[in-house]
Amino acid sequence: MKYPNLRYGNPREMAYYAQGRSLKDLARELRRSERSVRDWLSGRERVPWWVPELLRLRDMEHDLRLRQMNIGRLAPPLGVVGEPPSNVSRLRPLIGDNLATDPRSTQPAADEQEMSPRFA
Repeated sequence: MKYPNLRYGNPREMAYYAQGRSLKDLARELRRSERSVRDWLSGRERVPWWVPELLRLRDMEHDLRLRQMNIGRLAPPLGVVGEPPSNVSRLRPLIGDNLATDPRSTQPAADEQEMSPRFA
């Protein structure tokens, strides 16, 4: 598109900057009603051009403030990807040269018996 309509903002950009904020806080920050903000996020109404710009600038100011205080942004929490939680319990730590126990045996290897706590 050679000449995009500059009156409206990108709804994906607004959704990106709105992540982690409640609808009430976002409406108060933008000085609009919760209904307007909900309509913009759902795609029912077009987003005015100034909304993503304002959110982007406030995000940049926040990053600058944190950088001036020598505080970095918190990293998102990471988790195990691709393994369902039920399979995680079957994973065993690698101990020395013993990579795994015999799958037919329920007894742990000799190295693991010495290092594991005993519950009795």
